[in-house]
Amino acid sequence: MLGELLVKQLRKRGIDPIRYETNGHTRQSLSIYEESSGKQLRLVLPGPIWIKRQVDRLLESIMVHVDDGALVVASGSLPPGVADDFYVHLNTALQRKNARMVLDTSEGTLLTSVKSAVRPYTVLRMDRLEAEGLAGKPFPNPTEMVDFAQELVHDNIAEIVVMARGSDGSVFATANERLHVRPPKTKVRSVVGAGDSLVGGLTWALSQGKSLEEIAVLATSAASSAVQTYASELCIRSETESIMKQCIVDRL
Repeated sequence: MLGELLVKQLRKRGIDPIRYETNGHTRQSLSIYEESSGKQLRLVLPGPIWIKRQVDRLLESIMVHVDDGALVVASGSLPPGVADDFYVHLNTALQRKNARMVLDTSEGTLLTSVKSAVRPYTVLRMDRLEAEGLAGKPFPNPTEMVDFAQELVHDNIAEIVVMARGSDGSVFATANERLHVRPPKTKVRSVVGAGDSLVGGLTWALSQGKSLEEIAVLATSAASSAVQTYASELCIRSETESIMKQCIVDRL
C-alpha cells in the first residue's frame, strides 16, 4: 500500500506520523519534468471518495492529538467528499485547545475558507493566481497586492496574510505592518515544494516568537532555496541561511 510506504519513508527520517485509516489508496501528486524545455507538468490525483462519517472522525482525531496552544498547518486541497468548509470547522474547533491555524489552500476551498470564516486564521497564505482570483483583479505591483492582503486582515479573516509573487518574492501584511520581501535572483530548477518550504519556515519562525520581518525573510528564503532543488527535494538549510542575508525588505 502506498500509505505504508510513505509511513516507512517518514520513519527513516525520524518522523513517526499519526495515521488515519480510510478506504482506498493514499492520493498522489506527480511531477513530470521535460529536460529539453525545463517545464513541469504537475498531476494531483483525487484519491478515494470520503463519506461524512469519515470526515467527522477525522476532525475528532485531529482534536485528540492537538496539544494546547499548538500551531496547526492545514495545507493543500481536499479530497472528494470533504466539503470546502472543512478548514473553517477545523479552525473553529481548534479554539477549544487555544490552538492556531496556518492555512494554505486553493480554489473553492480557499474561497469558502475566506468567505465563511468564523474565527480568524493565524496565517492565510496563497500564491499570486489564487490572490488575484480571490480579489477578482490583477495585482501589477506589490503595493496593490499588500493593500488587498491587509484588507483581509482588517476584515478579521486572518492575523497575517501572505501572498506570493513568484520570483518577486512575497508580501506580508498584519493590521499594522506591510512588507515586501524579495530574494536574490536565482536559477529555478523546480517550483514544486516552494510554497511548502515557505509555510514550513514561516511556521517555525512564528513558533519561536519572531518578528514579522524575521518571519518574512526566513519564509521567503526557504521558498527561494526550494526552487533551486529538484522536485523530490525541498529547501536546504545552509542555502536558506545564505539567502536570508541577501533578501531585500521593503516596508510599503
